[in-house]
Amino acid sequence: MARILEHHTKALLEAEGIPVPKGVAIDSCEALEAVEECLPFPWVLKALVPKGKKGKAGLIKKAPNQIAALQITSDILGLRMDGFEIKNVLIEEQIDIHKEIFVSITYDNRLRSPVMLLSPLGGIDVEELTQKHPDSVFRHNINIVEGFYTFQARSLCYEAGFTTEETKKISPVLVSLYRLFHRTDARILEINPLAMDGAGQVWAVGALLNVDDEALFRHPELKDIAAYGMERSLGNFTERERKVLEADMKKPGGGATRYTEFPDGDIAINVIGGGASLVVLDAIVNAGGKPANYSDLGPGKGIEDKWQALLDATLTRPGIRAVFSGGNIIGALDVSEFAKLIVHSLKEFGIDPQKIPVVARWAGLGENEARRLFEAVPGIHYYGSEVSIQAAAEKVVEILKSRDSRKEGEES
Repeated sequence: MARILEHHTKALLEAEGIPVPKGVAIDSCEALEAVEECLPFPWVLKALVPKGKKGKAGLIKKAPNQIAALQITSDILGLRMDGFEIKNVLIEEQIDIHKEIFVSITYDNRLRSPVMLLSPLGGIDVEELTQKHPDSVFRHNINIVEGFYTFQARSLCYEAGFTTEETKKISPVLVSLYRLFHRTDARILEINPLAMDGAGQVWAVGALLNVDDEALFRHPELKDIAAYGMERSLGNFTERERKVLEADMKKPGGGATRYTEFPDGDIAINVIGGGASLVVLDAIVNAGGKPANYSDLGPGKGIEDKWQALLDATLTRPGIRAVFSGGNIIGALDVSEFAKLIVHSLKEFGIDPQKIPVVARWAGLGENEARRLFEAVPGIHYYGSEVSIQAAAEKVVEILKSRDSRKEGEES
């Protein structure tokens, strides 16, 4: 899933004819002076991170003047929210809000169709809204072939208890929201709050948009504003995570690559197959080891280039003390080809398996040749189909613990 930051989302909303507050994104306190020339006070300042619930986190604040704005910007920049460093702040005009509405469009996986949620209780996150006020959330399942029309939007508004005048203002916005959702191949579009001011004008005050990263090739207009693969990250991408994603994006579709780093881990993992990757990760953790990363490569288009990118990332991670590499039977793929790249990469990055233990477990076509390649390198522990991938993953932790134990004995 690719996430789009709020100021870019609002530009897309405005292009659909949906009113949004005037706003400017800045990356430093020095930029505030220029903002004052084009945007009168009072302001609302928001941290620009690809996450919701910024208000609850104290990252949305009001500033009546330049002094307050300077203090708030200084306080917000450099903070972290759920692993994401705040590098930019969105400054917006303050809307005179008289009514807050919640609107969300997402997918119902069971029905395999979009669903629109509407509630007159805006300003509350959806989890709290559905738990505390389930009767206040109204839904409309959208037929993706037929679309979503004004008469359906009006019906939903009346069901939610809005007056005729309110419905006249809200319903066209709902239709425009679905048009944007459908046009961008979105996975979720949430406006919270969709606000009404004293004059009855509707504004998209809070906006969240996530789009399908596998559909980005259809949307060149989103290329520079969509943060690809954000559901795979625990925070801002590291340089290695970014390079793996770039390799994945060059050939989207089959052979999707996953690479996520964990802080303080010391066992590098490069594995083919999502199920095998999870088994390896669990086995290492349960055995008392500390994975340096999660990795997964599915068979498909561009697999050789993606595998090399994955090796480059896992083997250059600072602080690794062991390496696990493996995969289960993977169709018609020759596992010896992956073995060649592993052996070459270990040499290229100066990793001596006699100092940094390497456990390789590969099963399938070419297994005997893979065994020959690995066993020719001193220090590599190779296992084939005679050993489960879980047992092999446990072995890397056992070897590392044995080395640590011997080292402690020598020092004492």
